[in-house]
Amino acid sequence: MQREKSVPFEVRAHRGLISVRVVPNDDPWASGHQLVVPGLNAEAFRGFPICTASIRYHGHGINAIMGWIQVVTRGAEVSIDLAPNFDATDPFYAYGYLPTFFDAPANPDHPDGMWRADTFLTVVPDVIHSRHVVPIAAFTWGYELRAGRPTLLDVAALPAADWAGHRDVLSAKHPTWTFG
Repeated sequence: MQREKSVPFEVRAHRGLISVRVVPNDDPWASGHQLVVPGLNAEAFRGFPICTASIRYHGHGINAIMGWIQVVTRGAEVSIDLAPNFDATDPFYAYGYLPTFFDAPANPDHPDGMWRADTFLTVVPDVIHSRHVVPIAAFTWGYELRAGRPTLLDVAALPAADWAGHRDVLSAKHPTWTFG
């Protein structure tokens, strides 16, 4: 079963569209999990979500520099999901020219419960001169784990205003940034 959602946005006087697709991971070897999990037990990772969000945008050049910030909630724990090779002081999961978002969480060893991500497309309004981030569009997705087996959650658009509910954790984890 695949889940898809389109999320429109407007930024820097141009319209755009996020196309989100979440599918169950039917082949953890083909999706590359062995690259990050030595000794991969593919069966344990089967069925977890693979999320891809791509951007179509009418602006170009510097106008199209954007970033993704993802806030993950698992039970009472809330965290900022960071790309492991980025500077940990930066809040971005991805940043660049029309960045594609990709995530394939697989946590068969976690206790049963909900794993939910709120994923925000963001901009730094002056691109490189400040450390101020503004959300422009968002969606939520994830899975529920029961007896080690995931069930995918529906993908839903979120109002960018939902950012306000995450501002405290973002500010605490990234105090050199402001979150508008």
